[in-house]
Amino acid sequence: STAALLGDAMLAVLDEQVAGRAPFTAAGFDALRVETSAGLMDALFGLVAQVAKVIDASRVADRAISAASSLAFMSPLADARGQLGALVFPGFVRASGVAALRRLPIYLAGITHRVERLPDNPGRDRQWQTEIEQATELYRAAGGTLPLADDAPPHLARARWMLEELRLSLFAQHLGAAGPVSVQRLRKVLEERA
Repeated sequence: STAALLGDAMLAVLDEQVAGRAPFTAAGFDALRVETSAGLMDALFGLVAQVAKVIDASRVADRAISAASSLAFMSPLADARGQLGALVFPGFVRASGVAALRRLPIYLAGITHRVERLPDNPGRDRQWQTEIEQATELYRAAGGTLPLADDAPPHLARARWMLEELRLSLFAQHLGAAGPVSVQRLRKVLEERA
């Protein structure tokens, strides 16, 4: 619902503005409240505009998946549908966080591009999907979940978004991954906490 979405956006903005600070005195609480209140509405409106872009891109990706339904492409379409469900779900705004929300429309455009190009070279898609499955298994073996758990440690949160960047680097190179990414780099991030 709209109310739930706005509530989710408000919590995401507060999470970013408070940034884990927990005041232990009344004066500290009042100072944090004043600081947070000052830019709250502007930040909320900005985030809601970003969320609208995510929802639009999500609808486009969903339509592309539905239009491409074919028994020959069952596995990649199921993978694309699973990716979409791990990106946009009830509570995705706060779970993703303000920073990651900026990249969500790009990830969703990547899904659309992959699905639209699937008939061009299904063998290549299968090879790339195998690489994604390997990376996802490493992530899950380290304790990661899709969607990302609220209490995920920073290295798992970083690895979760690396999975999306890896997908871009494989299926939609023209959209550009945010920095170099590979299964090996993902493994290194996951081993930081091992």
